[in-house]
Amino acid sequence: MLKVEAVGLCASDVAQLHGHKHVPGEVSPVVPGHEIVGRVHALAPGAELGVTVGQRVAVDLVRRCGECEVCKSGSPYCSQMQLYGYTQGLDVRSGLHGGYGEYMEILPNTQLLPLTESIPAAQLSLFEPLANVINWFDRVDLLPGESVVIQGPGHMGLICAAYAKLLGAGTIIVTGRTQDRFRLDAALNLGATHVIDVDRQDLVSTVADLTDGRLVDLAVDLTDAAVTVGTCLELARMGGRVLWAGLKNMSQVAMLSDLVPLKGLTVLGGAGSTAASMRKAAEVLNAGSYPTEALQGEVFTLDEIDQAMNLLMRATPGEDAVRVGLAHH
Repeated sequence: MLKVEAVGLCASDVAQLHGHKHVPGEVSPVVPGHEIVGRVHALAPGAELGVTVGQRVAVDLVRRCGECEVCKSGSPYCSQMQLYGYTQGLDVRSGLHGGYGEYMEILPNTQLLPLTESIPAAQLSLFEPLANVINWFDRVDLLPGESVVIQGPGHMGLICAAYAKLLGAGTIIVTGRTQDRFRLDAALNLGATHVIDVDRQDLVSTVADLTDGRLVDLAVDLTDAAVTVGTCLELARMGGRVLWAGLKNMSQVAMLSDLVPLKGLTVLGGAGSTAASMRKAAEVLNAGSYPTEALQGEVFTLDEIDQAMNLLMRATPGEDAVRVGLAHH
């Protein structure tokens, strides 16, 4: 049993609120919350989780079966995976399988990752989106000195920018719209070397100017807009890489796909985290080298969930945040 300290919120929480199901096997009703930090409250006799009562841990939201052909092949994308906050409803055992609850039941085959006591739990809940970014950047093999453009200054885009800086990327460009000014300013503080307001500047020509016409080694799409999918193909250099990680609500997207073979591009999809990237995220946070305080954003209690969701959806006039989370006191 885990006593939850904090849980981060993201766009999928908004989707759940509106009854949309973006995760394979997602059910309702369910206790939401998947970016979970807490303390081990109790252990069943014989539990083999590698933790002790009272220890602060991050919860890997993915439970992999370890038995299917996909797992046995070494792939992280288990064909029978279960996800805390999504696929285990109120009718499964205790029903307490999400971070919105003050307590949650931890099931077998769960990876728990020890976390430092020196950083507040609300900041440490960054581990889950950071694990996604680590997995993505490992797959595209971003190298020191390389250039990257990140389309979308939401919390995932900002986490990407900060991690690109940690990896030693050279030119780091974050793009957004005029309404994103607060987030674009945050991107500069987190490691971006340049930001571009696409409402006021031509994106492709500006990136070309910033890179002496070479364009970028890696183009990342983290928006919910359709146009950015194709823009990535324009922004990547000859032989460059493209990472698509922004969901478009299952809508079809038009793009100039000929650019992929003509430019020799490598295109990858950002598909969540792996067990290994989860461990690496915990290591990065525990080392204290990642800007957790600047990425914490606004923290609410469960009683303030309506305020939290409104801020997350940018439905509160004049207010914005780099990230939104809940903390249980």
